[in-house]
Amino acid sequence: MSSAAINSALEAAVWFTTRARKENVSLDHGQLQNLLFLAQVHFALNNNMQYLMPTIFVCTRHGFAEPTLETLLPAGLPSLPQPKFSTRINAFLDLIWKKYAVLPVAELENFVKTSDSYLKTCALGHKQFTMLEDMAADFKSSLNPRALSQAGVSDRRKILISQNGPVVVSKWQPRKLNSKTDKENSYA
Repeated sequence: MSSAAINSALEAAVWFTTRARKENVSLDHGQLQNLLFLAQVHFALNNNMQYLMPTIFVCTRHGFAEPTLETLLPAGLPSLPQPKFSTRINAFLDLIWKKYAVLPVAELENFVKTSDSYLKTCALGHKQFTMLEDMAADFKSSLNPRALSQAGVSDRRKILISQNGPVVVSKWQPRKLNSKTDKENSYA
């Protein structure tokens, strides 16, 4: 097993909740758990199966959840300072936030629960866990750039993964010819 990029799932949870507070976004416990799960899977797929957090995820009725946080979250996260991650980890978590935090809770939950990994694991019963390699393999097809582009649809910027990494995408808006605001006509 390789080492993890950060110390704990709690640090990532604090990062996401701090980000939610800064943006005045309500972050449901189930949504937080699914963000952590998707961060773990994305990180593994993009970093040669390296763990983002040294944790496992179990199958619950809301998707996958980290067991310690599952117990801790109903009481509220302890007051911890914002973790200091490397620029690379901050950029990665920022990408996960922009991609998935914009989704309604039910849609994010549905995205995770319709995955092959969830369906196979939950067929065995709740509190079952699966190895990261198995989750990543099952999610690889559902986390391709086409599937990801559907996850980031919102009124905010759309971010897709290209061969060179994350890119901001905007709708193509051709200029109108013969309009009064056309630059060529304004100089004539």
